[in-house]
Order: sequence, then structure tokens, then C-alpha cells
Amino acid sequence: MSNSGKFFNVANLTIGVLGLLAAIGGAGIAVVQGWTPLLVGQNARFSCQNQPDTQRGSEVWTVMYRHDKGPQPWLKIVTTLGGGYTPLKRCEEIASRLEIYRKDGLTNLGYRRDPNTPNQYVVCAFTRLGRDSCPLLVTLKPGSDTEAYNAMRDMMGNLLNGGSGVYQNSDGKLATSQFSPSSPEIDLTPFLAEEDRIAGSNSAK
Repeated sequence: MSNSGKFFNVANLTIGVLGLLAAIGGAGIAVVQGWTPLLVGQNARFSCQNQPDTQRGSEVWTVMYRHDKGPQPWLKIVTTLGGGYTPLKRCEEIASRLEIYRKDGLTNLGYRRDPNTPNQYVVCAFTRLGRDSCPLLVTLKPGSDTEAYNAMRDMMGNLLNGGSGVYQNSDGKLATSQFSPSSPEIDLTPFLAEEDRIAGSNSAK
């Protein structure tokens, strides 16, 4: 290869690296004490943070939702989740999926049986765009319907105030959750910022 060809390749590589660094700088990096340094868009609302867990007496990775009034803990990455991921990797995966579902008009989270795997349940997300479909959010460890209910209640204790059924929504008001084995869905509307309460509405028409 000629010297001019080598110079051309080196120049292209340098430009490519500089372009990548510029793109990363434009994306914005969440660098707050306790937060995972994820590369996220400036408008992303979901990320991960290590949060105290009084039930376990330690900290657990938690999916956080950035409401207009500040970050709120949503989903704890507990041991009842399946899939072989590390807690941090699982948290990042869930946060990434929730960000996609949020843009589609996230409305509810629920659990259902996985039709492809016996004795396996999954937590899924309902959106305005998806309507009756419920795309996968996270796989639970194999178990019964009762175990799936308990796993989701444990995972979403921050939204259910530890499973008591009474929670404080994003407006600071107390509300009652209907989440139960006979009604295995959590209405997320009270916890959403205003823009997310109407996301996906126009596309769903």
C-alpha cells in the first residue's frame, strides 16, 4: 500500500473517532452520585440507581423514572427475576425497554404466563400504541401464579408502597391500587409526567 493510502486510512480513522466522541458528548451522560453512567438521550426518563432496600437491609439496583418533580424509584431488581443477567445489566435492559414503551404511550404493567414456556411468567407493558398486546419487559423465575404475583409485588413495591395497596402518586396524593392476583395489572398513569400521560395518543387513533 502507498504512503498516500496509509495516510488516507489513518485520517478516516481519526475523523471517525472524533465523530464518535462528538456524538457521545451530544447524547448526554447521566453522572449523578449513585447513578449508573448510562449513555442516554437528553429526553430519556428511565435510568438506574442503587437504592436502599429496607426489606433486605442493603441496596438494590432500581429502575428510576425522571418525573418533572424529580427522580422516582419504580422497579427493584430483585432475586425473583430470571434470565441470568447481573442486577445492573437487568436494570439497564428494563430501563431501555421502558423508554421505548414510554414513547408508545406506557399505561400499565402486568404479569402473564409465557405461552412458550410451561410454568413461566413474564412482566409485560401495555401501551396506547400496542393496545391489547403486552410486549415483554422482564422474565420471572419459573413458579406458580401466586409466586408470579408475589414477585411482581416485590419488584414494584415502590409503586405499591411495599404491597400495602396504598401509594403516593406523582401529585403527592394517596390513591388505592387494585393490583391483586385477580387483577394483575398496575395503572401507571398516576406516576407519569404530563407529557407521558398523553404519549402515543395521536398515533393510536
